[in-house]
Amino acid sequence: MTTAKIDFVITWVDGNDPQWIQTKNKYINEISDFNGNNTSIRYRDYGTLKYVFRSIEKFTPWVNKIYLVTADQCPKWLNVDNSKVKLISHSDIIDQKYLPLFNSDPIEWNIDKIPNLSENFVYFNDDMLLNKTLAPEYFFKNNLPCDFRLYTDNLPIEQFYYIPFTNDLLINNFVNGKWPLSKKGLYSLKYGKHILREQVFLHQAKHRGIPGYIELHGPQPFQKSSFKKAKSIWSKQIEENNTHRFRQYNDISIWLVRHLQLELGSFTPTKSDGNTVYTILDTDNLKKDLEKSISNTFCINDVSVSSEKYETLSKEINNLLNAKYPNKSSFEKQ
Repeated sequence: MTTAKIDFVITWVDGNDPQWIQTKNKYINEISDFNGNNTSIRYRDYGTLKYVFRSIEKFTPWVNKIYLVTADQCPKWLNVDNSKVKLISHSDIIDQKYLPLFNSDPIEWNIDKIPNLSENFVYFNDDMLLNKTLAPEYFFKNNLPCDFRLYTDNLPIEQFYYIPFTNDLLINNFVNGKWPLSKKGLYSLKYGKHILREQVFLHQAKHRGIPGYIELHGPQPFQKSSFKKAKSIWSKQIEENNTHRFRQYNDISIWLVRHLQLELGSFTPTKSDGNTVYTILDTDNLKKDLEKSISNTFCINDVSVSSEKYETLSKEINNLLNAKYPNKSSFEKQ
């Protein structure tokens, strides 16, 4: 039974803000383009954040606090007088010498510094939403994050995969041939059919090293103390990561904190199929999911399309979300 407070943390940027664009353009030539640094896709906002808040109020009203981490930006519709929501500036948690940052990886590595953040918290991107009523035990059980420990191979199919490869290198160096440090969750029946395909990856982890992880890419439960452990293990690398103003090949993502929780057994095994990832092109499947409340949570990823098609798709997605969450939340100005 989970009785401890649970906070939610959301990172957001208004990529249409002229002042923010001007500042970004001032620094963009510092580094060559990697995985879309120079494109608007990485930063554009298609209006999902308002519905993230609506989904939270509708389906997880028990949340303690919601911290919205921004570059000194505030959504025009946000009710900052709501006692449950707190705006956090990058400068509140990140040393001034590293700012401004336009890279989510170092920003995320500092969210554990949010003042008064609870030990147990759930991290959201601004395109991750709740789809049905969820109890606190969905995220934390026995005072531990609910998660699944499933391995897979990382395939270098796009530039982004440099980052999970860096994470995998660091976790394997930490494990140092002594896998498993904990057997927790290796053979959980909650994984269903995934147990069968896992055998080859478990053998590889034992004899050659951890190949990679199946990632949730949805609202992710963390413990603040896990960030502290990670920063004590990889202090030099994480400090270097703070200097990456834009995304780079050798970035480290906070998935590494998740991996550390898994390898140390600091989690409660749960099903692996609670979250679904869509792209802005998957409107038909998203519509079905929203209407039938199939997934527990879901994420809507942006992809490269023409500006005309993007406008059409973003309007369609907003219409779908408004049909699912039609009522203003208390987090919005009335």
